[in-house]
Amino acid sequence: MPTKLSCCADLAAKLNENEAPLSLWDGGAVMMDTPMEYENIRYETRGAVAVITYDRQERRNAWSPPLYRETEHAIEAANADDAVGAIVLTHEGPIYCAGTDFKGGPEIDPETGKKLNIAQICMMQDTGWIHLLARSKPMIGAVHGMAMGLGVTQLLPMDIRIGGESSTWSFPFLQLGFMPELGCTALLPRLVGYGRALDICLTSQKLTAREAKEIGLITRVVADDKVIEEAVALGEKLASVPRLQMQLTREMFRKNALEPDTNTYLRTETDAFIEMLRAAKRAREASSSS
Repeated sequence: MPTKLSCCADLAAKLNENEAPLSLWDGGAVMMDTPMEYENIRYETRGAVAVITYDRQERRNAWSPPLYRETEHAIEAANADDAVGAIVLTHEGPIYCAGTDFKGGPEIDPETGKKLNIAQICMMQDTGWIHLLARSKPMIGAVHGMAMGLGVTQLLPMDIRIGGESSTWSFPFLQLGFMPELGCTALLPRLVGYGRALDICLTSQKLTAREAKEIGLITRVVADDKVIEEAVALGEKLASVPRLQMQLTREMFRKNALEPDTNTYLRTETDAFIEMLRAAKRAREASSSS
């Protein structure tokens, strides 16, 4: 019976294969050819960090189709900017996001003419919020106020969540006659455990920052007036490491965190190393030929 290649031999064999080159940042981001006038958010860069700030305080920064589309555009702009290595999403005012803006009205699909509400837009197959964050640069959620409902669940797929000391994290879905959405039933158990996630949602809990950190919903708690400063400093740290390695590491965690098969998760890691080494080889060849 033939033996399988060892990991090192497999790496060497794969490196010699003639395959299409891979770009340093191949997150699938859409290139932003046209600027957008933002009315609901602010966008700025601080060093290598893009900072996107919700600023629709009259509607408590609740998600509406226009606010969502502006945020989506800003994230894509950050993805397309080679000078940006990480993204911070934060807010102006005492509320990060109060969930869904039920007065926001629908968006009209230009191709079908159908009316799409915010839930349909952000949960769209292959192109929704979770897919957007998965293919984007590292994302940090920075909350120094209240996050409620959809305002919490939109943070779950982010890489890191930071809370101010007075921040609160509320899951009022059932109490209001609704249900958890935007991947909450899959992502929340991965962060805090199945039993705790179920308890939180069935009893519509509102967590303090300390409680949220204790259970793993967030990983850092700082003074309210230091949240953005901490998030930007953390973003600079994420931006300082090689981008391909950052992208591949995030992908490996997404794929392997719940993968039960040993060979499968080891194969995912091996493939990532192959991609990294190929990129290094191409860089050396390009440098020697210039």
